[in-house]
Amino acid sequence: MKLKSGWLDAILIVVGLSTMLVVIGFPSQAAAQERKVSVPPSELPAVIRKAIEEAFPNGKIIKIEKEVEGDDPGQYDVDIGSGGKEYEVEISPEGKVIEIKEQMASRRAPGGEQGKKWTESFGQENCTFSSVGRNRFFILEPGHQLVLQSRTEKVVITVLDATKNIGGVKTRVVEEREEENGELKEVSRNFFAICRKHGDVFYFGEEVDNYKDGKIVRHSGAWRADEKNSKAGIIMPGTILLGARHYQEMAPNAMDRAEIISDDVTMKTPAGTFKNCIRVEETSGIDAGEKCYKTYAPCVGLIQDEDLLLTKYSKAKEGSISLEDLPPAVRAAIEKHAAGGKITEIEKGTVKGILVYEAEVVLDGKESDILVSATGKYLGTEEEEEAKGRQDKEDDNDDNDDEDDDDEDEDNDDDD
Repeated sequence: MKLKSGWLDAILIVVGLSTMLVVIGFPSQAAAQERKVSVPPSELPAVIRKAIEEAFPNGKIIKIEKEVEGDDPGQYDVDIGSGGKEYEVEISPEGKVIEIKEQMASRRAPGGEQGKKWTESFGQENCTFSSVGRNRFFILEPGHQLVLQSRTEKVVITVLDATKNIGGVKTRVVEEREEENGELKEVSRNFFAICRKHGDVFYFGEEVDNYKDGKIVRHSGAWRADEKNSKAGIIMPGTILLGARHYQEMAPNAMDRAEIISDDVTMKTPAGTFKNCIRVEETSGIDAGEKCYKTYAPCVGLIQDEDLLLTKYSKAKEGSISLEDLPPAVRAAIEKHAAGGKITEIEKGTVKGILVYEAEVVLDGKESDILVSATGKYLGTEEEEEAKGRQDKEDDNDDNDDEDDDDEDEDNDDDD
């Protein structure tokens, strides 16, 4: 019995020591697993923003993450660029700076990550371009306008009813007007065209006017794709691939590039809440410290640029459009049903909430209007639609007359 008792004691001692070793040697298993979420600057609490401004008065926020699970839930980890260096700042939920650490030089290499590559060849020579059109996240239709604002800045982006030829490509002019504290800061005219085959929106350059006290003082950032050592980039691909990286600008003084870092973002703005958005991280191939984040919503476009949020937007105006600027399927349908007639005018409008293209055609001295949907489906002629409408109205009247006759017959039966 004594022998068995000794063995039992030994086993208990071994189990106890093993448990202590597990707890001491592997504390990470006992600790809560850490999880962080990205936070746009516009959603920073006032106390966190104040802490950042006090620690780095002239600093630029690069990235913000909030710990939602782990040892320090509610803590903010902020990457800040200042004086040519990059710092990681830990801030408590109450706004107290816990720690400031300078990032290692390797983490501040161009683009922020060594080994990454950005697509710079897009098969432009195989594209047939249009100055009017849209893909899911970018709209090139005259009259489409976005207004984004922060506490001090306002940006108005308008697709103009104007085009510009860049290197033989007819591009659409998109104007951006930037104000700071109510004073005009910059006006840029950006040149875009959409590849009909893939829906990629190409960026062919921009003209820039920088203002001070109401006067133009310089033209920083201006470039054109048809100038020496320059070529068009892509501002928004037609097909969205998570993790895809591409150049937006390619010129000696402009090397902006983008990486799609999320494709399922839900964002609340003063203009509404938008779902299924994409978030893009933009960096520069020239300035290693330059980084910003933007969010795009389906069928709207840009809704967030750093702390600027969409406050209102307006859809493209209805109006005339050229045959060359039509979507391929729409153009094919119109040309087919024009049957060799002369297409004199094309208008885009809505019928019962549905986008419709109406083409005026003259054939053998007779004029008719062809209706085609946005997907290229032939809807008939305007005359046929009007005739159908009249017939439907007559049918409704006949039905009403039949109902009246039935009522009279019932009344006569009651009298009998």
